[in-house]
Amino acid sequence: MTVCIAGINYSNSQPLIIAACDRKVSFFGGWASAEGIAMKLRGLNDDWSVMFSGPNSPMTALVDAISERTAKARPRTYRDFARLCRTVYREERKPLIESDVLGKYDVDSYTDYMQLKKSDPAFYEELTKKIKQEEEEWNLLFAGFDKERRPHIFTIAESGEIGFSDIQGYAVIGSGALRALLSLSSYPFRKRLGLSEAVFAIAASKFAAEAADGVGEETVLTILEPKTPESPTFGDDVIRDLRIQWKNLPRFPKDATKTIWEEIVSFQQYGFLSSNKSLKPSASERVLFAG
Repeated sequence: MTVCIAGINYSNSQPLIIAACDRKVSFFGGWASAEGIAMKLRGLNDDWSVMFSGPNSPMTALVDAISERTAKARPRTYRDFARLCRTVYREERKPLIESDVLGKYDVDSYTDYMQLKKSDPAFYEELTKKIKQEEEEWNLLFAGFDKERRPHIFTIAESGEIGFSDIQGYAVIGSGALRALLSLSSYPFRKRLGLSEAVFAIAASKFAAEAADGVGEETVLTILEPKTPESPTFGDDVIRDLRIQWKNLPRFPKDATKTIWEEIVSFQQYGFLSSNKSLKPSASERVLFAG
């Protein structure tokens, strides 16, 4: 339960990646939670970082395993890096399934589970559904740069599916993903937005995602650059200011009132809507309409 967001920015000679996430952690299957505990953004090496969403225990193990294997890795391309991360994910996935799912059903190993496909197909299908339910919340979002300093974003989810996101230029994971994606697509977020616009768009998508279950208000907002092991984070006072500005954005543009009522008046001139005598601008609309 969380939201993690990353977007590519090409507004300057050196491309950057803007990233944001919350810091809320849920316990006991979502029955309890706490703010400000988790840092869901972790550097893997000088070029790559990862964000995660999902249950704390398996995601910690997955991130640790990937961090160990990629700390000094130098893949030729970003696709090679993504495949390396997937390989580690797949390796770590099986013991996690053994401990988090199979053990509850007295199935000792992943191998024993696979053998059920022939010996007990019904039980195998039941366990497969349980595994899928567990893995639906396992999501990793990777953001980083290749050896030519070009930015890339990809995700790994469930049984190890890779989702490359360079074309759209942004990716989101977590329970707040839908609201964040709607915000980014309606802004709209583009890779060549001015840097301040791009940062605000990512921040605004994080704020919008807070309406979803499990997304915390505390916000980590940062800018990633290549060949840099650490990244600066925007201060809490800046986040508060950006949140206030976002909340104060007009939800209805004033010029729309005049445009719409001019068209309605033209409808009435042709006999439409004229029978409804109460159909007229409200007091607040008349001020805008007169302007």
